[in-house]
Amino acid sequence: MRLGPENRLLVEHLTLLQQSKNIWMGPSRWVLFIHSWLKVLVGHSILLRLSVMFAVTFGIGMICSNATVHGEGIDLNVTAQKAWNMVLNKADTQTKRSLQQSYVSAGEWKSQRERWEQKIKQLHTANVTELAQLRKAISGTDITKLATLQESLERTQVRYEPLFKLYSSLNKQLSAAKALHSKEWSAAIRTQAEAMKPLVQLAREDIRTRKANLAEARKRKNTEVKRLRTMLNGTNAVKKQIQTAKKQVSLSRERYSSALRNFKQILKKGEPARALSALNSLVSSAERWSVANQNIHTLEGRVSAIYVKVSQEIRNRPN
Repeated sequence: MRLGPENRLLVEHLTLLQQSKNIWMGPSRWVLFIHSWLKVLVGHSILLRLSVMFAVTFGIGMICSNATVHGEGIDLNVTAQKAWNMVLNKADTQTKRSLQQSYVSAGEWKSQRERWEQKIKQLHTANVTELAQLRKAISGTDITKLATLQESLERTQVRYEPLFKLYSSLNKQLSAAKALHSKEWSAAIRTQAEAMKPLVQLAREDIRTRKANLAEARKRKNTEVKRLRTMLNGTNAVKKQIQTAKKQVSLSRERYSSALRNFKQILKKGEPARALSALNSLVSSAERWSVANQNIHTLEGRVSAIYVKVSQEIRNRPN
């Protein structure tokens, strides 16, 4: 059967797609699915062109996807990369597919771990900044109120100072008059002192009240500062957990490095089955490393939640 120009073009592109499939991915149900649909669309010029464009795009996508699988994910130098390619070429279809899937999985866990590390860094920096601000805010609890009460007390004392001095002077004069046995002088001074006594008592009571208010405000501040700092100290236990989690991350990092070295060594032997086993161990190590970092991020989140609660307590306090 003779093919028209459009049909020949389709066959050429399908052949190219089939070659890409064989080289990069092996048998693929998706490729076969598209292949069957392209057969249905033969004879429809517009749809044919769109189908050919899709087929080519899909083939390129498969190549790019496979390039990512082979060139990214885990850290392989040029020598290890060549050994990896040789192992893939020697592997049967099922083993090859398992190798590629595990390779991708290792890369995904590596990427997740890097993202968790970045998130941890950002959250920890924010927590450190927030802690400094909270400590400053706690130390400054009621600072304006206390300053106002202190200033009011000092102004009151200054205002009453002339009254106290005059009253003290009259009492000294009264003592002197008594010493001179001058009844008239004593009576005159006593009259003035008695007249001033209620004013002096009121002034002293006013000062005592203001001092008591200041002392009570200081007491309330100290109690509040202690309460807020106790809330902040709630992060201490979590921070200890973070230190323990960091040790786990360090251990996971060492295990990953060891598994990666072992994988590279086994690649040199060119044995697909052993390479798959080593690669699966590497995937497991990469997963544990990522999960360990995720745990630290979760703990940093608990620290952040405590800081948020303390901040809300500070903001909601009555003035």
